[in-house]
Amino acid sequence: MLNRLFLTILAFALTMFGSNIVSTADTINNPEDQRSFPFLVSSLNFGQWETFGPDKRVKIVESKGAPSGQAYRVTVKKKKPNHWDIATRNDMVKDIKKDDVIVVSFWARAAKPQKGKEKGDIYVALQRDIEPYDQVILERIALDTEWKKYHLSGKANRDYAANVTELNYNLALAKQTIEFAEYYVMNIGPDGDPEQYIP
Repeated sequence: MLNRLFLTILAFALTMFGSNIVSTADTINNPEDQRSFPFLVSSLNFGQWETFGPDKRVKIVESKGAPSGQAYRVTVKKKKPNHWDIATRNDMVKDIKKDDVIVVSFWARAAKPQKGKEKGDIYVALQRDIEPYDQVILERIALDTEWKKYHLSGKANRDYAANVTELNYNLALAKQTIEFAEYYVMNIGPDGDPEQYIP
């Protein structure tokens, strides 16, 4: 399983960056240059994910079609007034500077859309978790029932410290079951072109 997860990350990196990949751990983790490697965070460890809110069930499951063969499943038992009332949240590990361009890529599917609908209904937000809860990215996504990789981008309107910034999947728009797999958050700098990273 670990080998398969490593190959998933490696294949993604080769696809996205080709010969421009930075290969040494010292450079990747250099605190003096947070743009030396574009990943702000990527996660295959579902055990570190957290989902907040009432009337939900969370389970790590085998899921055919997911890149690693596993998925983080959230079942929303009841629609809520606000889309953020049930949310899966993942912390950032590096700061974002004003004007940085951010690209988010994630795998997801609607395992069971709400009754009468063909797609899942969620918001994806890269935001601060303190008032005024401002965002680099906020977009409503209609999820297919088959696995698909989705891409979003945005430009930071201010500095975002890592310790108060999260990638949120806001799920409370409907009674539904959503599955997530790998995600990647990349900082491509103030002059970066997100189209180069989005197929």
